[in-house]
Amino acid sequence: AVKMTLEPPKGLKANVVGSFQAFSDEYFEECVQVEAYKKLTFSLCWFHAIMQERRKFGPLGWNIAYDFSNSDRDCCLQQLKVFLDKYTHVPFKVIVQLSGDVNYGGRITDDWGWR
Repeated sequence: AVKMTLEPPKGLKANVVGSFQAFSDEYFEECVQVEAYKKLTFSLCWFHAIMQERRKFGPLGWNIAYDFSNSDRDCCLQQLKVFLDKYTHVPFKVIVQLSGDVNYGGRITDDWGWR
């Protein structure tokens, strides 16, 4: 029997580059607010990379090893696109609340993980 796993790339840059390899110009142009979508996509990919990289530092990073996956990032990106398509402005507070506190923060069960 062969067991295969998908490990996150080593390092922040490799993680962000790996995330962006899946995106094309057509992907970004599907959104009404193209420039904002590009910038916020980078921000969410950077945030995702930091959340994954934080595991490398053991108890200094997370007391509990949370398993943040690409589906967490993809969910945030889908929600981002929905909000940018729906509104003429960028609803930063909503995006931060959903991405940071709900999608990623909803997994954090240890009070020390919020630091």
